[in-house]
Amino acid sequence: MTKTNKTKFPSILGVRLRKTSKNYSLNAFGGRKLALKWHIVLLVAGALLPVVIFAVAVVQRLSFNERASSERRLLLAARNLTQDVEREVSSTTRTLQALAASDRLDQANLKAFYNEAQRTVQTQPTWLGVILLTPDKRQVFNTFRLFGTSLPLANEPESVQRVVETQQPTVGYLAFAHLKRQWAFPVRVPVVRNGKLRYVLTALISSESLTHTIKNQPHIDGEWTRTVIDGHGIVVARTLHPERFVGKPGTPSFLKRIAAKNEGVYRETTLEGAHVYVAFKRANFSNWTTAVVVAVDVIESPARRAMWLVVGSGLALLLVSSVGGLVLSQWISQGITEAATAAEALAKGEYPRISASTIQEVALLGEALDFSANLLSQRERERDEHLKQVEAARAEAEAANRLKDEFLITVSHELRTPLNAIFGWAQLLRGGKLDQEKTKNAIATIERNAKAQAQLVNDLLDTSRIILGKLRLETQPLNLATVIISAMDSVGHAAEVKNIDLQVQLANVEPVLGDQNRLQQVVWNLLSNAVKFTPHGGLVEVQLQQADSFVEVNVRDTGVGIKAEFLPYVFERFRQADGSTTREYGGLGLGLAIVRHLVELHGGTVQANSDGEGKGATFTIQLPVMARQESISIPAIASTNGTYKNSYKLKDVRVLVVDDEPDARDLVSAILMQQGAEVCTCASAAQALNKVFDWKPAVILCDIGMPLEDGYDFIRKVRDWESEVDVHIPAIAVTAFAREEDKMKAIASGYQMHIPKPLEATHLADVVASLVAPRTRS
Repeated sequence: MTKTNKTKFPSILGVRLRKTSKNYSLNAFGGRKLALKWHIVLLVAGALLPVVIFAVAVVQRLSFNERASSERRLLLAARNLTQDVEREVSSTTRTLQALAASDRLDQANLKAFYNEAQRTVQTQPTWLGVILLTPDKRQVFNTFRLFGTSLPLANEPESVQRVVETQQPTVGYLAFAHLKRQWAFPVRVPVVRNGKLRYVLTALISSESLTHTIKNQPHIDGEWTRTVIDGHGIVVARTLHPERFVGKPGTPSFLKRIAAKNEGVYRETTLEGAHVYVAFKRANFSNWTTAVVVAVDVIESPARRAMWLVVGSGLALLLVSSVGGLVLSQWISQGITEAATAAEALAKGEYPRISASTIQEVALLGEALDFSANLLSQRERERDEHLKQVEAARAEAEAANRLKDEFLITVSHELRTPLNAIFGWAQLLRGGKLDQEKTKNAIATIERNAKAQAQLVNDLLDTSRIILGKLRLETQPLNLATVIISAMDSVGHAAEVKNIDLQVQLANVEPVLGDQNRLQQVVWNLLSNAVKFTPHGGLVEVQLQQADSFVEVNVRDTGVGIKAEFLPYVFERFRQADGSTTREYGGLGLGLAIVRHLVELHGGTVQANSDGEGKGATFTIQLPVMARQESISIPAIASTNGTYKNSYKLKDVRVLVVDDEPDARDLVSAILMQQGAEVCTCASAAQALNKVFDWKPAVILCDIGMPLEDGYDFIRKVRDWESEVDVHIPAIAVTAFAREEDKMKAIASGYQMHIPKPLEATHLADVVASLVAPRTRS
């Protein structure tokens, strides 16, 4: 093997080499033996892993059931706590109701009732005092003070109002009793006499007494704290640190939970920042809620211990199995090591040698290494070649994208430039302040720029058809002399404006088989380019001659010429010699690309030559002549001033115009009425169909793209109606769908002619006149 092969083998094998002074060392082979051992370990682990996963799933399920059971016990504790608080409140309510039934109130002996209330307070250890209020929330007496003392309004009026409205006992909300200097909440009962609420009797209950009550209730295992919350979400009583939390709101998450449900269990972070499970139950009075809290560890630690036991056992089993796998892999790896040594020899360009092995796979590997040595060099060369091709393709694609970006910028500029003139002069015309000369110039400017913009659009459409391969030719025998004369007539005005001498030399040549419109487009493009790039007072020559079996057209100018470096790209799409914003000449750079494609479709060639900048350019077209043995009949050139030259060629002809665009209808109507036609316009196919039945026009001009019903459906219905009444009305499709396939579809649908927008007034009138001519002659 050569040295070149040695240096390229490793890149094919996919192994990285480290270069020493003259030898190469294969780093990756040293780790293959260890990798094999770990593969066996992974195989063992893969066998054990499903067992471990199953065990974890079982433990997880059991843990879930245990946690659910703990949550049920926790919720039961919250319910029992709620019942205890409700019993305490009910006891206070009954005592108050008994006191409210006192005869002293019937006798209006408030002094005696005050003394009776004081005695009752002394028998109730949880009561701080008794307050008698009127329905309008004024205190009659308060056992905190001497009878007859002037007293303020109720400290917590909301619950008083609830008793007044419902005439039922109620429990108020936590408030601070300033005289007793402690937190308390009221229990209120109505005092009704003869069906009328006379007073509201209130017992003020100490928050500390309620805390003492819930502390004495039976606890559950692991209980952390018990809490009572009033209807405003304020802590009324708490077994743990009540002095810190009574009178303060509960956590927002807890308040949100109790507002949504009457009872439940959920995981929460307490006011102390501890992670706990909370079970809550709403009481039957005033939206009070009780809660029992248990630390998370109490519920989850048994499941966690079981999980660690299963995982630890699985890891231990995996370790033991791995050791066994490593021992087994030692025997297998010996054969692999020999194969790795042979591969290293191959990477160095040496002949690989592998001793006989009982492992069939290793023996096959040796044969594969020998075969690979013969392929490595070939693959390396092929790869280098592919890389070069990819790099060239990438550079070409980047250049094409850059050209397209520049082309889009040019398109925007070239379309906006004539549009600016059209829009500006149209606004000045609408203002009505231009004199006759300015008005004439404005109209000429608008028409000239509209034609320029239409040509730009046509070039773009032709380029699109070329790219998609949809450009079709309608060939016939042609004399190129007539084509050249027609093209020169089109550019004659532009040459005259620049004082360019336009010369033509036409020899007698044989006819060619071609599309007259497309070949005229080719010659017109070349002539337009020559006039555009030739300065004032220059010369443009057109020469027609025959060279053997080809007809040759030469277009020479004395213009700016073509740079030598740009000459090879002059016929490429999106290419312009100057694509900068300071370029002197406009255009999209598509004309010459269209020329080349059209000429090649005719089986010919086109070439460009120039001696450099400022020395003019010559474009040469060669088209094959028709076979001499063919019988040739060349049609005469159609005259643009035909039979209908008079100003009223359509006098009294009924024409129906159908278009959903008002501006389009008005334009067509104005063109035809100038020729004496009687015009009726319709905005939809349905309206037009009724007009055909009633008015019976001589010609129909219809748009294709219309809402609800298009021009194709309309003409089919007209043709169906004609077959019933035995008449025929010629129809023309006047549409912005200008492709060749659009024309074929329109003809197939029932139209006689297809005229693409934008419209040429004279051409439109001539076409309509040609359709009604047979009728007028008959």
